[in-house]
Amino acid sequence: MVDGGAEFLVTRLRAGGPEGEAAARELHDLLVRAALAYLARQGYSLEAFGADDPEALAEDFAQEALATILRQLHTFRGESRFTTWAYRIIINLIADDFRRRAWRRRSLSAEHEALPLRVDPADDPVAASERDEVWGLIARVIQEELTPRQRQVLVGRFFQDKPLVVLAEELGTSKDNVYKLLHDARKRLKQALLAHGLSEAEALAAFDRR
Repeated sequence: MVDGGAEFLVTRLRAGGPEGEAAARELHDLLVRAALAYLARQGYSLEAFGADDPEALAEDFAQEALATILRQLHTFRGESRFTTWAYRIIINLIADDFRRRAWRRRSLSAEHEALPLRVDPADDPVAASERDEVWGLIARVIQEELTPRQRQVLVGRFFQDKPLVVLAEELGTSKDNVYKLLHDARKRLKQALLAHGLSEAEALAAFDRR
């Protein structure tokens, strides 16, 4: 359901012309305030975004969000307040940018193996050997049973802790498609492991100790 003020704003935006431009300026100001409030609430440092002026940073996000909102305005169905819908867009933009930059900083400071294993000095040698065998099977299944894109998403998400937004950029696709690839990869991995005689409990135990 759309509140009266927001509904009028949507109508003016859709009307175009001088009225639409005035509505866009009003929405832009709302987005700047929303960005500043979200950045403060999350406690993000300006350095995390490579910025030194909170107003300028909020302005950049507001401009990008406004362009996205105007481009997607036809998809707004009035099932929530328009401002709630618009605020969600700018919040997602900020959060995605933060995760993207955090990953890039991390990737510059550390190398990530494709399938890193966690070694516990207290492990029983027999248990460690059995787990190594399980991991060998998992690695073979990932390499041989998954498609290249499924493999990239699964390894990137679960073994390299890559944000979905980074994986989407690497694959040149949307986050929704990454979700779908990840779902299909996990389903295919589980089926393949079961076919190789590995129980679901054994697979989960191996992943818990990675």
